[in-house]
Formats: sequence, structure tokens, C-alpha cells
Amino acid sequence: MEFLSSMTSTVVFNYSRNVKGLKTHIEELSDAKTRVLHSVDEARNRSEDIEDDVRTWLASVNVITEEANRVFGDEDKATKRCFMGLFPNVTTRYKVSTKIESIAEEAVKISLRGKFDRVSYRPSRRGIEDRSHKHYEAFESRGPLLDEILEALKDDDVDLVGVYGMPGVGKTTLVKKVAGQVKADRIFDVVVLAAVSQTPNLRNIQGEIADGLGLKLDAETDRGRANLLYERLKRETKVLVILDDIWERLELDDVGIPSGSDHRGCKILMTSRDRNVLSRGMVTKNVFWLQVLPKNEAWNLFKKMAGDVVKYPDLQLVAVEVAKRCAGLPILIVTVARALKDGDLSEWKDALERLKRFDKDEMDSQVYSALELSYDSLKGEEIRSVFLLCGQLEPHSIAIFDLLKYTVGLGLFKRISTLAEARNRLHKLVNDLKASCLLLPGGADGKVKMHDVVHCFAASVASRDHHVFTLASGTVLKEWPAMLEQCSAISLPRSKIPGLPEVLNCPKAESFILYNGDPSLKIPDSLFKGTKTLQLVDMTDVQLPTLPSSLQFLEKLQTLCLDSCGLKDIAMIGELKMLKVLSLIGSNIVRLPREIGQLTRLQLLDLSNNPSLEMIPPNVLSCLTQLEDLNMENSFLQWGIEGLDSQRNNASLAELKYLPNLSTLYLHITDPMILPRDFFSNKLERFKILIGEGWDWSSKRETSTTMKLRISASIQSEEGIQLLLKRTEDLHLDGLKGVKSVSYELDGQGFPRLKHLHIQNSLEIRYIVDSTMLTPSIAFPLLESLSLDNLSKLEKICNSQPVSESFSNLRILKVERCPMLKNLFSLHVERGLLQLEEISIIDCKIMEVILAEESGGGADEDEAIKLTQLRTLTLEYLPQFTSVSCKSNAASISQTSPEPLITGVRSNEIASDNELGTPMTLFNKKVEFPNLEDLKLSSIKVEKIWQDQPGELSYWFPRLTSLTVEGCGNLKYLFTSSMVGSLAQLKRLELCDCTPMEEIIMKNGLREEENVRGMMFPKLQFLKLKGLPNLTRFCTSHLIECSSLIELRIENCSALKTFISNSLSTDAVANNQFEETSSTLFDEKVAFSNIEKLHILGMDNLTMIWHTEFHSDSFSKLKVLKVKQANKLLNIFPPNMLRIFHNLVHLEVDDCSSLEEVFDLRSLMNEKESHAVTAFKLRDMYVYNLPKLKKVWNTNPHGILSFQNLHLVDAWNCPSLKSLFPTSVTR
Repeated sequence: MEFLSSMTSTVVFNYSRNVKGLKTHIEELSDAKTRVLHSVDEARNRSEDIEDDVRTWLASVNVITEEANRVFGDEDKATKRCFMGLFPNVTTRYKVSTKIESIAEEAVKISLRGKFDRVSYRPSRRGIEDRSHKHYEAFESRGPLLDEILEALKDDDVDLVGVYGMPGVGKTTLVKKVAGQVKADRIFDVVVLAAVSQTPNLRNIQGEIADGLGLKLDAETDRGRANLLYERLKRETKVLVILDDIWERLELDDVGIPSGSDHRGCKILMTSRDRNVLSRGMVTKNVFWLQVLPKNEAWNLFKKMAGDVVKYPDLQLVAVEVAKRCAGLPILIVTVARALKDGDLSEWKDALERLKRFDKDEMDSQVYSALELSYDSLKGEEIRSVFLLCGQLEPHSIAIFDLLKYTVGLGLFKRISTLAEARNRLHKLVNDLKASCLLLPGGADGKVKMHDVVHCFAASVASRDHHVFTLASGTVLKEWPAMLEQCSAISLPRSKIPGLPEVLNCPKAESFILYNGDPSLKIPDSLFKGTKTLQLVDMTDVQLPTLPSSLQFLEKLQTLCLDSCGLKDIAMIGELKMLKVLSLIGSNIVRLPREIGQLTRLQLLDLSNNPSLEMIPPNVLSCLTQLEDLNMENSFLQWGIEGLDSQRNNASLAELKYLPNLSTLYLHITDPMILPRDFFSNKLERFKILIGEGWDWSSKRETSTTMKLRISASIQSEEGIQLLLKRTEDLHLDGLKGVKSVSYELDGQGFPRLKHLHIQNSLEIRYIVDSTMLTPSIAFPLLESLSLDNLSKLEKICNSQPVSESFSNLRILKVERCPMLKNLFSLHVERGLLQLEEISIIDCKIMEVILAEESGGGADEDEAIKLTQLRTLTLEYLPQFTSVSCKSNAASISQTSPEPLITGVRSNEIASDNELGTPMTLFNKKVEFPNLEDLKLSSIKVEKIWQDQPGELSYWFPRLTSLTVEGCGNLKYLFTSSMVGSLAQLKRLELCDCTPMEEIIMKNGLREEENVRGMMFPKLQFLKLKGLPNLTRFCTSHLIECSSLIELRIENCSALKTFISNSLSTDAVANNQFEETSSTLFDEKVAFSNIEKLHILGMDNLTMIWHTEFHSDSFSKLKVLKVKQANKLLNIFPPNMLRIFHNLVHLEVDDCSSLEEVFDLRSLMNEKESHAVTAFKLRDMYVYNLPKLKKVWNTNPHGILSFQNLHLVDAWNCPSLKSLFPTSVTR
């Protein structure tokens, strides 16, 4: 009995201990899970993706917690007693205790796995083409049409292509897919898109195309802008211009788009609702009809949008009928399906009945009825009002800021009194409308747009239910309708109206929107006498030298927008006492009248883009006590000084201190000395403030808080400046004085909210972060971009190791002209740089490395650093640069890897390496770049870029697609032959001005079968070799194959006589033997099956471009050939292979002093009977500065070759040329 008691005590004790331990572990695990979930929520708010191991860990926590809870739930069973209740049930407790122990062990393991350095990552950025068709559904029925369009665009004889179809069928989506496809397939180098709409706005179309080209249109006139656009497009070899939604003939010349013979490389792809607009108006022969989706594809799309609900048997039959009512239009299918996604059977049946009631023959009736279903599903009058308001505006560019001004004026939001509240509510509603597919992203920050079908529907509902009179942009109004008396709103955005009535008799109208750039339109003085209920008036672009006197009678007016109106006297506005919003953007006002001070209810005053504004009378602004939003961007600068001039004529900054509700301020203060003390308030939530001379208002980043400062130390320490610095997201600092360390000196908290930092032109800054000062906090935790330019004393970005998580969000780092900077970061700091996507270092005279090793490192220093997000690395003009990381790790490499076997190279090269030891490489195994795509190296004195190890590049640079090497004066070669297999992703290679370089690829330890197989660059599309005077060959091999190569440029490589040499002739080439063989640039060892452009310049020792025999699959697609400054060149084409070049379109030959003929046809004469006539596509031929040229063709090509496509022949300074071509060619 004593033994039993002892055993029982032990089991009970262990059981209790295990239960207690498990509860502790589960509680700790729960706390850890909560912390991780907080990080996950923050990451999702930043639109970042969650790491897979974090998701797995969270799932594991849930599983183990559930297991523990089940055990705890069985505790009553374990605590039951036996032997008439005298003893605990030992067997049960032992089993439960053992299970608890097992769960506890697993909980500990899970807990240890939950220590994450980060929980998320930023998804790869997508290009414009990626974003434009990311939701494209690859419908099988549209595949053939897509292929036909692509084939038409590839055809050299086609310059205009059209796509037509009914509204909502997906024309815009399809051409955006085409845009992405042609860019991905390298059919075009540049693709731009512009929306035309029912009435083309020439400046908008030009602007959209210019934006796509990165072109700034500085000209004032439309003609001037068109000329700039035309010249820019002409410079693009292959460019696709997409003109979306054409309603009538558009004069391409007026826009500035070259077409036809003006520029054969420029193609235009258009969409329209009307085939005749394309085939007759635009004279387009290749027109394709985009039809509605067939039933099966429409149903599949509907199911995808509606979700699992359509799988329920009782819903599916109804759902099929609802889908049919969407008439195969993708926009309607998506809209209706999403509206019903969470609905029950009764909602689906009700929706079907409502759709049936609109079952008319015309498709538009079905479109409207389906959209009405989505409209009815909007919850609340506010969101419906915003939707209908969007239907009164131009659909392709709806500024959210305009919506804010309108909703405030119309009082659409109930129980909201402040502008800030209205802004928040509006953004929420706009997001809801986008989620419902009734609004679309606008392609720019602060804008949305509406699909044209949805827009028509919104306008129809507004007219039907609310008596809104609206005309689509560009619509011609012949006469004013009689129903105006019943109208609640009038909206005429860019409409063509015959004129305005003397009195607009609309006694019930609450809004009047008139965007009109017609300078002949007159505004009658008594226009508003019959519209005394107006709350909103917007007359943007209307020329109003004087305001109509009837405007002052609008006693209920709350929003007045007179943007771009050329205003002079606006004193009358002071009579509009109920006004809350006054917008005078770009209206060229010179003086703000004193009467504006009477607008004591004003909440928003926008004076932006009025650079001529020179006078604001004193004490006007201070009277606007309800003002929340003051925008003076690119406007008033003549601020008076409070207290110094009692007779001052202008407002002082001190007046703004009397605006207690001011929360948004856009302002430029050129003289920081006039800043009043305590000027800036902590109530400012949105601001863009420029202080100091020389700033402009442009910004690459859209943030709610921006500061640009050029100020002294005394002012920057002012409390108000300090207050705003802590809240700024985008900060620019120029000429900063009295500061040695940016973080902590300017903000002791380390700028916790800053996202973008640009610092330039400072003579005193030594560090960006100095962690030796005080007790440092986390520095720049949210910073996304850091740009440092011309900081002459900058020694380090981080002095001493910063606090963990500093720079943890940094994505872009640019450093330029920092002559005292030796490195960017230490190896310790890099652990927080895992989000870096772009690094650019330019013109830093003593820069040696990117990452430097410092004393006192931890035990993990030998671990490779992985910059997993880095996509772009640029290193330029760095004369002291040696390596990416200071610890080259060369010794460890030589210990673990065998020395590379170097064969087929000159003995003096091997001796040099043995004497000097292995030279330090630019890249080593200390730093990995698994996702680097673009690498540019310029003017760096390195002997080797990477280690000569097989597989080296594929391991460290597996995704390298673009490599540029310029002015690197110590490089003798770029790759070894064993590294070529690692370059499978390389698409672009440029080598320029590397004087010692003798070959691009040096042969080393390849097995004979690999050498026979040759070298392959499967994705290389562009290759440029320029300014390489000692280059004798590209490589040594039996074959080089570049199946994707489109363009090859060889310039000023005077020693290059043959592109590729084989291993047998290497020594002979080195000793200048076999002169004739080596002077042929391309032979049978070169396979360029898809090359389209070949430029040869400055090749004075070249005697032949092509050997009489070359690879059968090479150069057959060549379209452009330019040969210049090849003074020993005897002919252009190999006589017996001339037919291969039948696709040539453009030929230029210039400054070749030995050339006597262009086409040698003599050897083809013998084939005249056995071969059909070969038709050449040659269109343009230029022959310049050819002193010995006697003939273009040395014999009559009739019966051999046909040049029927030849349109232009230009010959200049060819003194020996007697005639261009035989008479047969002219036929």
C-alpha cells in the first residue's frame, strides 16, 4: 500500500507539473502568435505578401492549441479517482500526462520556429503592361483574334489596325493585352496608349502619349506639341500607338503621330464602337470584330466572379438564367456576379425577375438592366449619389479632389461638418465603388474613371430619377430643351453648345457644371437669375474676364470652381456668404480682393497655379476662420512681414496662425527669415511646404506630407519645423548647415514616418545616422527611398551600428557626388537592407566597396549576405572601387574549388595571373544577388568582375537580364566559356570603351563535346560592342548561337576582324596569320536566326562582313543594315548568298573608301534559269561618301532580284557613281 501511494504521488505530481507547463507553453505561444499577427496586419496594410513559413507557423500554432484545448477538456476524466475515491486513477493520468508531455515538446519546437526576422516581402513591381492586363481572362474564343491582331501588327505593309465592338465587350482590355504581348515578344520597343473619347481633346491625347514616352511637352500651341511628339516618335525604331475609343476621324498629323511612309516602324492600333469609323473614317483595311463571349465562357466567368454560391443546386438554375441576361458582356458579367455573390436564393430570384422586366430586343436594354441591378445593390444614398455624380463628369479622368468639392457643395454627406470628415467618407465610398467594378482605377494617383457603358447608365439613371440634364463630353446641343425647369442639375462637360440663354430658367437646379474651352462662348450677365437654388457652380475653362452680375444672387451657393478662367475682377465673390469651397486654379489672377475676407464659412481655398498672384491684402486670410484647406502651390510668394511694415500691402504668414481649423496647407516660402515663431501647428495633417529659393513643385512621390527645405540651422531647430519634420513622409533638404548627422539631430526619434529622403548640396553633413549620439532609437523604419547628392563631407551613412530595424523598409538608394564616402554600409547594417530593390552609386571618388567589414563583427560574418529583392545595381565613375564587399573570400574559394583549367589563351596572360595572384573580383561569395536583373558598371578599375568558376553566375546572378560595362580599363575579358551556360536569362549586353579587352568570352576548361556544341545565349536580344580597340574576337568556339538576338551594334572595334574563331586558329589569329580568313566578320560559326538590325561602324581593318558561306539560319530576317567607316571593305553582301537578305528594308552605307559596288550580282547570273526571281523588301537606301563607288548593282538584276518595294534612294558625295541603277529597276 505504501508503494502504491508513492507511485500515485509521483504520477499525480508529474501530471500536475505537465499540465501547468503545457498551459504556460500555450500561453507563451499565444502571445507570440499575437505579436506575429500584428506584424502580419502591418505588412498587409503595406500591401506586402506574407512569407510561406509564417503562414505555416501560424497554422501550426492553431493546430497545437486545439490539441492542447482538447486535452484540457479531458481533464475531468483524468482527475477521476478509483478505489472508492481513495486514490487518483493512475493509469488515466499517466496516459494523459504522457500526451501532455508530447504536446508540450511540440509546442516548444513551434515556439522556437516562430522567431522571424521578417514576416513579409514586397511583391515584384510590375511594368505598365503587366498592370494593364493583369486581370485579362484568356478566353479561348478570343485567342485566334488576338493572334490575328499580332500578325497584322508584325506585317511591314500594315500601319493601321482597328478593333471594333459594342460597349462593354472588352475592346480596351484586349488592346491592353496586345500591348503587353508585343512588349514581351519584342515586336515593339515602345508601346503607348491614349484615350480619345467621343470628342477628342487634342492636348490630353498628346499628353497621354508623351507620358508613355517620358516626354515633356513644353510647347504652348497644339501644333508645337504635335511637332515635338512627331520628332520623338520618329526616333523610336519600333513603336505602337494605341488610340482607344475613337468616335470619328482623328487627324493623326494634328496629334503628332507619324504613319505610313513617314515612319514605317510606327503602327497605330485603334478601338471604336463603330466599324465605319475605322474602315472609312480612318481608312483602316485591317479591322477586327470583337464579339460578346459565347455562353460557355460567359458562364465560366460568371461562376468565377460569383464564387461557390453557384454550386448549390437550388441556386444554379437561377444563376444560369441571370448569367444569360448579362448578354456575354464581360463588364456586366463581373458587375452582376459580384453584386449577388453573397446573396441567398430569394435575392437571386428577385434579381432574375427584375432583369426579365427589361428583356428587350436591343442589347443596350440588357446592358442597362443588368447595371441597374448592381446600382440597386449599393447600400445607402450617399454611395449612390457619388456614383450618379460621376456619371455627370468626364468618364476617363475623374479627379477625386473634384468629387470632394462637389459633394461638399451639394451637402451629400449627412452629419458631417468638416472637410476632413468629408474627405475620409468620400475615399471610403470611392473604394467601395471600385470594389463593385462601377469605378475603375484612374491610372494616376487621385483619379478614377468609369467604363463608358457604366457611365452612360449612371447618366441615364440620374436623368430618369433625379431630373439631371447631362450631355456626354463632345456632344453637340442644337437647342436647349424645354424640360430645364424641372431639372435638379445641369452638367455639360466639354459639350458643344450653341450658346447660353440670357436667363437659365432652372428654379430647382442645385448644380451647374460647364467645362468649356470655347473662347467664343459668352456668359450672359443675367444667366443665373433663374437658378437661385444653385449650391454648386463649376465653369472650368470658361473665359470670364468679368463675372456675370447674377452670380451674386446665388445665396445658397456653397462650391464655386472657376479654374482656368482668365479672371480679372472677382470682388463679387465676396457676396456669396454661404460659400464653403472656392477654387481658382490657374485663373491668372493678379490680386485677391479684400472682399474674399467676407467668406467666413469657407473651408477650402485653392489658389494653385497662379504664379502671377502678387497681392493678397492684409487681414483677408485671417478672416477665413473656418478654412481647413489652403492650396497655394505654384502661386503667391510676396508675403509681407508682420510688425516691420505698418503700411504693408500684402498678407503676412502670421495671419495663417489665426486659422484654427487649418489642416491642409500647400505653401512656398522663399525667404525662411520671414517665418513667424510658432508658425506651424500640430493640426496640419496634409501639407506640401517649400522653404527657400529654387524649389519646384514637381515630385516623383505622391504622399500626403511633403517638405522641401533650404534653411539655416537656427530655423531648422524652430519648434514648428521640428513638429512637421516628425510627420513628414517626403523630405528634401538642400544646403543644410549646422548639421553633421541628419537623423537624431533633426529628429531625435529617427524620423519614424518618413518614406522618402533626398539630401543635396551640403558642406557639413558627415553622417546620415550617428548611433553614437545619445541613446539612439530606430532610424528611418519606413524609409523607402534615400537619395544623397553632392555631400562633400559625408563619411558614412551610418556611424556605428544603428538600432535593429533601421532602414528595414529601404527600397531605393541613390548616392552621387559624395567624394569622402568609402562605403555605403557595414556588413552589420546590411541585415536590415533586405528590401533593397535598387542601388545606384555615381561619381564618388574614394568609394571602395558597398558593404565594408568592420571590427567587432559577430559569429555570422562568414555567412553570405543575400540581397533578395535587389533588381538594379548601377556603379559609375568610381575610380577606387574594388569590390561589392571588402572581404573578397578569394582564399576560401581557392581552398574549396579547383583552379580553373585555362586553355587556348596566351601564355603571358597565365604568367601574369600567377605572378600577381588571383586578382580581387568585383563580386564574390560574400554577397548574393538572386534576383538582380539590371547591372551597369561604368569607369571602374577592376581586373575581374566575377570568379572564373563554372556555374558561378547562375548561382549568384540567376536572373541577370541586362549587363552594361563601360570604361572599365583593366578588363581583358568579360566571361569565361564555362560561365556562358549561366547567362540563360541575359537579354541585353553592352560593352563600351574598355581599351584592354581582347575578347568577350575567354576559353577555359570546356570538354570537347561542349566546345563542339558551341555557346548559346538563348534570350539575348541586344548586343553592343563599342570602343574596344584591342578586341580581336567575341569568343573562341565552333559555334555561337543567339536565337533571340534582334539587334547587333559593333562600333570602333578596329582590331576585330572575325566575330568568332575556333580553337584551331587561336594562335594563328594571335600571330596575325591567316589574314584573309580572319578578316571575315561572320561565317558559318555564327547563328543569328532572328537578327533584324545590324550596325557596323569604325571597322577600318574589315574586308568582308560575311564569308561566302555562313550559317544557313542566320541573317535571313535582317531588316536594317548600316555600315559606316569601314575603309577596307570591298563589298557589302556575299555574292552567292544575296538572296538570304530579301527581308532587308533599310540600307545605309557611308564613308567606306574602298567600296566599289553595293550588290554583286555576277555569281547569280548562272542561277538565273534555275531560280525564281527573289523579291526584295528594300524600301530605303542611302549611299554617302563613297569615293570609289561605281555601281550600286554591277549587273542588271532583271530576272534575278526584284526591288519593286524600293521607295527612296539617296546618294551623296559619290564622285565615281555614274548611274544609280539599270532602267529595269525603275520599272
